[in-house]
Formats: sequence, structure tokens, C-alpha cells
Amino acid sequence: MEKVKKQYGLWTGIAMVVGIVIGSGVFTKAGGVLQESNGDLRYAILAWFVGGVIMICSGFCFATFASRVTKYNGVIDYVEESTNKKVGYGLAWLMTTFYYPIIASIVSLLAGQYFFQLINPSGSWGITLVSWQNFIFAIVILVAFVALNYFSPMLAAKFQVSATVIKLVPIAVIAFAGLFASLIVGDGFGIINGFQNNAQGYALNFGEAVKKTAFAYEGWVCATAINAELKDSKKNLSRALTFGTIAVLVFYIIYYVSLSAFLGNAGTIAEGGNAPIAVFTKLMPGFGSLLFTFFIMISCLGTVNGVSISCCRGMYTMSCRGQGIMPEKFSKLGKNQSVSFLSCVYGLCCMLLMLLVWYLAFHSVWIFGYLQTMDEIICAIIYGVYITLYIYIIRKCSDVGIFSRYVMPILAIIGSLFFVICGTGIYQYIATGSLESIKAFGVFMLLFALLMFPCIFFYNKDKYIQLESE
Repeated sequence: MEKVKKQYGLWTGIAMVVGIVIGSGVFTKAGGVLQESNGDLRYAILAWFVGGVIMICSGFCFATFASRVTKYNGVIDYVEESTNKKVGYGLAWLMTTFYYPIIASIVSLLAGQYFFQLINPSGSWGITLVSWQNFIFAIVILVAFVALNYFSPMLAAKFQVSATVIKLVPIAVIAFAGLFASLIVGDGFGIINGFQNNAQGYALNFGEAVKKTAFAYEGWVCATAINAELKDSKKNLSRALTFGTIAVLVFYIIYYVSLSAFLGNAGTIAEGGNAPIAVFTKLMPGFGSLLFTFFIMISCLGTVNGVSISCCRGMYTMSCRGQGIMPEKFSKLGKNQSVSFLSCVYGLCCMLLMLLVWYLAFHSVWIFGYLQTMDEIICAIIYGVYITLYIYIIRKCSDVGIFSRYVMPILAIIGSLFFVICGTGIYQYIATGSLESIKAFGVFMLLFALLMFPCIFFYNKDKYIQLESE
């Protein structure tokens, strides 16, 4: 087993948290959250707040683990510590095969959508999110970022930091525009009007609204994948998780309120994923829409890069423990002593496979049509696994204060359970009587079982390598 070198600092860790979370979700899910909130900004803000608080509580608990355990892949190390070797191995397979690939592939498609809007503003080409040309673009993007992470991991880290800074620009501008819009009288502008004038014709489905925010907030856990490569990891990763998650919640709430203040609730829903572009178009007609489209594209690419960093390390994480496919080969690092070539190839194949699943889902091929929300479902499943960490903190971490040992873990457990109930469709069935979300979850679990089954054959407890925390 070859050890990776320490090469990343605190700012890279924070950029991983903020840069991956603020990707596409905050731009593409805004209208959907408001629509599922009965067009009522108050319920929508509550949904964003609930999702954000759960993220912060979870990040805080992860920070507790980060200050204690530093091995080769944060979240895997933490679950292994709180449960057992087999569960940790199963999670490593799940993250590598499902979680990272699902997130990376869908965001690469969103990046492509904005790319084609940028080079063809009139839309005369007719290329949309589900067009085959966009899937070709997504393949190129995924291959490019995997290659970048293998051949130049430091350049990938610098791009992550740069993309994080760039993606904060449009959020800051819209926040300012929203405050300015509050001074305008009439035409539904202003924060007060946003809270008073609901969009009409929509029903309240709070569970679906929260599920959408779960995706928009997800990604912060990817930062734990580089804990072995962070300098002074026990301090820096803990700080990155704490400060990064809090910053994201603040950014999201200000951005979201300002969006409705400028466009109105009905306008935000009508514009959908183009809502932020509509704001820039009003501020700077013509050039504004192109500029903001570029910003969102870079934002999405930053998320793809960050998730790819994690996905490329997935099989290496297992091989370091003597598990997975040919661990003696997958544990060998490249010349830069940072990433395993075979681990990168495996991660890329998983991302391309999920890209194929997205294609089948978007074109409603057979039962794949039910998988159009699998990005939200996988987030709910992951949060269900996290509960084991929070229980461990309550049971074992006697050296921390009451707030860290009981308050935050209990809040994280409650929030995670709520996410799980929403992700499985149970909440939606209880609240509205609809079975559609349960059907989607059932189909997803079929795919889940199919791709998780092979991991059984690559676990060997006799060859397990015990890793020591630094």
C-alpha cells in the first residue's frame, strides 16, 4: 500500500465544501422548491432552512469525527469507526458506484445545458438538457476532469478554489439586486411583496420541497475524501466542514429571498432553472444573460471537478484496506503519488454508467422513467447511513461538551430521519396520498440492489488491512 502525500490546505478544504455544494442545485432547484411550497415564499424559505440546518448539524458532527480520525477517506473512515469493517466497505462501494457518479453525471449535464445556452443564445439549435449532443458534452467533461485529477491534482485543486470564488459572484449580485428591488414600488418587486404575494395554482408538498433542498445542499461530504491529503487534517477538515456548511446556508437564504424579491414568486417558478439568468438579463440586457450563463456553467464545472476528485479515490479507499477489486493493483499510485490510475478508471466508468441511466430516465425508457429524481433519492439514503455516526457520538464521545455530544447529534438524527422519510416517498404519501415518490424509490432500489450485489464477492475479511489514524 502506497501513501498519498499531503498537498492541500484549509482553503482547499473550504473550497471543496462550498464549491461542491454551491453548484447547480441552488440555481436549478429554486423554482421547484417554491412550486412544491404552494408558491408561498415562507414555506419555501422554511424548506431551505430545514435542509440547511440538517446540513450544518451533520457537518458539525462530521467535524467531531474529523478531529479524531484521519485515514484515507473521511466518511468511510467515520462509518467504519462507528459500525464495523463490513458496513464501512459497503458504504465505500455505495459512494463510489452510486453517490459520486450520480451527482457528477447530472451536474455535468447541467453544465452542458448552460454551455449550449452560452454559445447559442437564440436556442435555434434546439439542444436541451436531454439532447444527445448534451450527453456527448457530458462525457467529454467527465473524461477531462478525471484526467485532470490524475495528471495534475494540484491544478484540479486550484480550479476548485477558483470556481468557488467565481460561483459566489452571481449569488452576491443577485443578493444586491434583490435588496435594490425591495426599494422599487409596484410590479410585484421587493422582499415584502415576495412574502405577501404567493404564486397561484400550486399545492403544498413540503416533503418534496425539502427533498429538493437535500440535493441542493448535498456534496459537502465529498470534502472528507481528501482528508489524508490535507495538511494538519484533524484541524483543517474540521474547520472546513463547520465554516463551509454555515457559509452555504447563509448564501442560499440571502440568494433565494433576493431572487423572489426581483422576479416575484410566480416569475421564479415560471423561469425555473433560468431564473438567475432572467435577473441578469433585466440588470444587463443581452450581455448580462451571457455573463451569468458563463458563471453558472463554471459553477457546475466546479461541482463536477470536486465530485470527480472524490470518485477517483473511491476504489483506492477500498484497496488500502485490502478489499475491493484487485486491491494490490488499485492501491498503486501514479507518479504524482496522489491518485491511483485504476481507481480513476473505475470511477470514470461508474460516472459514465450513471450518465447512461440518466439518458434512459430522461427519455422515459421502460421503468427508468421513474429514476428522474434519483439524485434526490440517493441523498436521502446517504443521510440514513449517517445516523450511525451521530449515535456513536452520543454513546462514545464522552470527552466533548453536552452541545457537541447530545444537542447537535440529536438534531442531526431528527433531520436525517426526515430526509429519509421524504426520500422514500412515505412523507408524500401521508401528506398527499400520492404513491409516485414511493414508486420512484422502489425502482431506484432495484437498480441499487443490482449494482451493490457485486460488492459481496470482493470483500475478504481475512485480507482486511487495519488502517491507523494519524
